[in-house]
Amino acid sequence: KIPEISDLNVLKIYQRNGIASKLMDKAEQAISERSNIAGIGVGLTKDYGPAQIMYVKRGYIPDGLGLSYNERLISYGENVRVDDDLIICLTKQLK
Repeated sequence: KIPEISDLNVLKIYQRNGIASKLMDKAEQAISERSNIAGIGVGLTKDYGPAQIMYVKRGYIPDGLGLSYNERLISYGENVRVDDDLIICLTKQLK
């Protein structure tokens, strides 16, 4: 029941210009009107590296539930496909 920022994407040619940060500012502001916590899921491959770094710098931390695949928590020893649906969820205290 945590409001989640989803599908935040910036085309590669426009990355590193602060666009994602401005979008995150607006999303967090909107979320803060109804919740003290914001959530976001991020992929685990190298392609998501810049997003992972940005979220940590913005104060997001893992939610402690581990990995998810297609919105289902992954159990110890389970085999999953590594693709865009394998994520870790992060949360941030807004207030």
